[in-house]
Amino acid sequence: MYTRGQFAMMGNIGRKALRLYHEEGLLVPVYTNEENGYHYYDEKQLVILEKIKQFRKLGLSLFEIKQILEGKAEETEIVQSKISETDQLLKELKEHQSEKNPRQTEVSAGEIDIRPFERCICIFICENVERENLGRSVGKLYERAAREELQIAGSHFAVFSDLDDEERFSMRTCLPVLNYTGTDAIEIYEEKCLHMHFTGGFSKIRQVHQCLRRHVKETGIELAERVYEVYNQDMSADVYYVMR
Repeated sequence: MYTRGQFAMMGNIGRKALRLYHEEGLLVPVYTNEENGYHYYDEKQLVILEKIKQFRKLGLSLFEIKQILEGKAEETEIVQSKISETDQLLKELKEHQSEKNPRQTEVSAGEIDIRPFERCICIFICENVERENLGRSVGKLYERAAREELQIAGSHFAVFSDLDDEERFSMRTCLPVLNYTGTDAIEIYEEKCLHMHFTGGFSKIRQVHQCLRRHVKETGIELAERVYEVYNQDMSADVYYVMR
């Protein structure tokens, strides 16, 4: 099972959205720890989450989604009503209808290996504890680099910390730069990480997390509470799970 922070990271969604889906009865945690109040989800619920996210992209309300998930409304009827709303949604709706029978997508990834997260100096933003704000934060970092004439030293990335603590969980967006002497930069280096390279697109990066989690379970590797997602210009990604 995964904590709310872990599930949010793997599902590429913010914790606020997960709480909303919980409150509306769309995606209820499978277990709640009575001692600390933490909520836990299982891997099977990632499929439900992907359906909810897809329905939301198509403009369905939470009520409509709940009706579909509970079998109280026909998916085809609601989707057809959305097709007529805008031409922009037409293509996505047709693609959605053609994918009613989901197929298992193969992970476009390399082998799992162990390597360091190379040392870098970064400017960063901590405001995006919600996954949906990542793009906005990245834009701000690149704007700042251009404004201050900073030389970019690598791909931007996100670091997720305190994954096992629902209250302290955080997400930070970072951009490596060269020769920066300001006091608001941070130096990052991890000596030993479980790593995988992925070429399947950022929206499907959860597949990498699933592979790495299965590998950890099979091998018994002990992890720290930090994960890095590096987003490369060619739309590939590198995921690092910090090892103890």
